[in-house]
Amino acid sequence: MVQATLQACLIGAGSFGAHALAALRDLPAVELVGLSDRDTQVASSAAAQAGCPAYSDHRRVVVETNPEVVFLAVPPAPAAELVRLAARRGIHVWRQVPCARNLHEAIDLCRSMDRAGRKFAIGTQRRFMRAYQQARAMLPRLGQAYLVRAEYQFNLGPELGWRGDRSAGGGALLELGYHIFDLLVWLWGLPESVYALTGTGQRARGGEDLPVYDSDDTAATVLRFGGGLAAVVTVSRCFGPLAEAVRIHGQGGLLEVGPEECVLRDRDGNVVERLADGETPAEVFGRMIDAFARAAKQDAARYECSGWESLRTQAVVEAAYLSDQTGQPEDPADLLAGYDVSESDCLRYAPARRSSS
Repeated sequence: MVQATLQACLIGAGSFGAHALAALRDLPAVELVGLSDRDTQVASSAAAQAGCPAYSDHRRVVVETNPEVVFLAVPPAPAAELVRLAARRGIHVWRQVPCARNLHEAIDLCRSMDRAGRKFAIGTQRRFMRAYQQARAMLPRLGQAYLVRAEYQFNLGPELGWRGDRSAGGGALLELGYHIFDLLVWLWGLPESVYALTGTGQRARGGEDLPVYDSDDTAATVLRFGGGLAAVVTVSRCFGPLAEAVRIHGQGGLLEVGPEECVLRDRDGNVVERLADGETPAEVFGRMIDAFARAAKQDAARYECSGWESLRTQAVVEAAYLSDQTGQPEDPADLLAGYDVSESDCLRYAPARRSSS
C-alpha cells in the first residue's frame, strides 16, 4: 500500500463512478479532495458520502482542487477534454474504458500525457477480476488453444443518450466489445486480422418509434491470432438476459470463464477444476485504483493497464469498425503503424510479466 496520502478528485458519480467512489473511500492512502457530477443532486449526495466538496463543473473541480490524480468516470467525449486539461496541469489520470472514441484520439491522449510526464491508465477491470486472472494462469494446462467463443450482451433499454451517437463514442463494439477484445489481447497479444459485421436500428420493438441514432447495437467479430487461433466475439446492447462468457477450446479440453467463475473441462466435457469467486465490483475497482495510486505515488516506471497498452485494444476496435465498412479483414498493427506506433511501443509501460504476450 502507498504510505503517503495521494490527493485525488473523482469526476462522474453514476454507475462506474459509484464503484470507483466506493473503492476510493476504502483506500486510506487516497484522499478525495473534490467530486464532480453534472447532476447536482448526485454530486452532493456522493460528496457527502466521501466527505469532500461537490462540484457540477468538471473543469472547475480540477482547477480549484489541483489534485495529484484525477479519476474519470464520464462518457468518452468529455473525458478526452479532461485528459488534456489534466496533462496541461501535470495531473495523473485514470479513466474508465474506452481509452478514447477512436485510435487517433487515443494516441493523441497518450502522447499528451507522456509530454506532461504523468501516468495515464485505463480501467480495464476484467484484468483485475480473479476469475479471469485464474483463467490466464490455467491456460498452459489447456495446451495449444485453437478456438475462442466469447459473448457479452444485455438490454440497455430505449434511452441511449450519447450512446446513440457514434461520434460521441457510442456503439456496442466500443462500449462492450472493448472489454472482450482487451481480454483476448491480454491473453494472446495483437490479432493478425479482424473481420466484423455490425447492426444498427435493432432496439425498437414491434410498433415502437424510437429516435434516430447511428451507433451499432450488435456486432459479430472474427479475430485471427498467430498459431492458428481463431476467436469469435458477439456483443449486443439490446438483448437480454445479461450474459458474459469466454470459452477457450484447446488441446487439453475447454476453459470456461466469466466474471464470477472459471471452469476447466477435459475434452469430454468433464469438470477437472472449478474456481468460483463472489467478489464485488468495489473489490475489483479497489485493486485497480490501489495499483494505479501506488504507481503514481512511487513514480513507477511500469504499471498496470497504461493508456499505451490499451492502444492495442483500441486498434482492434478500430479495425473492426473499418472491416464493417470495407467488407474485408483488417490488420490492427497496420492501423497503429499509420501513426508510427508499433506493438512494442504499446508495451513501453507494461509490467515485465505481460510484455511477452
